[in-house]
Amino acid sequence: MRAVDILEYAFSDFSNNKFKTMMSSLGIIIGVMAIVVMLTLGDGLYSGVSKQFGDLDLDQMLVIPGSLQSQSGGVSYTYSQASEKPPAKFTDRDISLLMSTPGVVEVNARIMESGVVTYNEENRSLSIQGIHAASEARLARDIDKGRFLSSTDTYSVVLGSKVANGTFTKLIRPGSLITITNPMNGRSHQYTVVGILKESNGSIISGDPNTNIYMTTDGIKGFSSASTYSMIYVRASSPEAAQQTADNVEEALGRLHRNEGYGVITVKSFSDAINAIFDYIKYILGGIAAISLVVGGIGILNVMMLTVKERTKEIGLMKAVGATTADVRMLFLSESAMLGIASGLIGLVIAWLIALVIGSLAGMPMPLTLDNVLIGLGFGFVTTTVAGVYPANQAATLDPIEALRTE
Repeated sequence: MRAVDILEYAFSDFSNNKFKTMMSSLGIIIGVMAIVVMLTLGDGLYSGVSKQFGDLDLDQMLVIPGSLQSQSGGVSYTYSQASEKPPAKFTDRDISLLMSTPGVVEVNARIMESGVVTYNEENRSLSIQGIHAASEARLARDIDKGRFLSSTDTYSVVLGSKVANGTFTKLIRPGSLITITNPMNGRSHQYTVVGILKESNGSIISGDPNTNIYMTTDGIKGFSSASTYSMIYVRASSPEAAQQTADNVEEALGRLHRNEGYGVITVKSFSDAINAIFDYIKYILGGIAAISLVVGGIGILNVMMLTVKERTKEIGLMKAVGATTADVRMLFLSESAMLGIASGLIGLVIAWLIALVIGSLAGMPMPLTLDNVLIGLGFGFVTTTVAGVYPANQAATLDPIEALRTE
């Protein structure tokens, strides 16, 4: 029996039994649609969260005081005095050392504080960062109004977009005066706003620049007694060189802080952790959706078994005129496989439409990737083919004489 004849025979059976074909394929359509939609939702969720973090600067790393602790899926750090070593105290000496470390192209040290900011008789608790203005070229490029800080500024500040536009009832503009108070010691000082940053996405490790207040390290002494850096951002020459640069940084700092705890975290470690978490979520969702494919496969198994019973006499006639056991088996397997392919394609189209609607409503891209499409179609094809094996064997092993006697 030629392949063309088998395909023609299968198509003829589908067209003669449209309702039965539609009902048997429904489970596969829903199953493939559910798998592809779930996998696509997982990808879209990852893209949306990554967008909130901003671009993943894989050439960047963070140096922090304290002890690093390995955890499943990522790293964390602690300032606990109960750690094996006390937290390192980073100073200007560390900045000079890091700038001369092989692979390092940029060093930005930050003093992190929080304070109560008073403007127009309103108080808000906000994050303040003391920086070296000369080394913050990236921040300087994001100025929207006014100017950026200069190294000679002491009691001047630059505000993130959200701080200036919406944190207080009245919008803050360059030239405005704000007062920052340290709630721990009661010290306060008045600062002049010299610039407002554009709204922008932050880095995965530097946080959201829109909610920060920036001032020079000299200026932060107006309300804080902090004298060491809370963290140091280091940039490597390229993402490929980031890990080697991180090793060089850790080795260099080890010479100054032998008995102090510190950690070097690359952005790639965060990126890998996020990827791992979202891969788990995506495939768990896909696994749940695959249950509907199993149900669809059972439905096809039942339909194919009924088809064998209905066509027993027809099978006997085919064998009587020369069809072999292999021909009959291939005929039924082809029918189930074709049903799987057709149902999978329909499910794929529906999944694309659903992803398009959800993406529009959620405001995030949800494209169907080739991997997700192949997984969905592959599961649909395998499920229907496996479901057709037993009925095909039953049909192939029928005795032609007994089959012809069937009424």
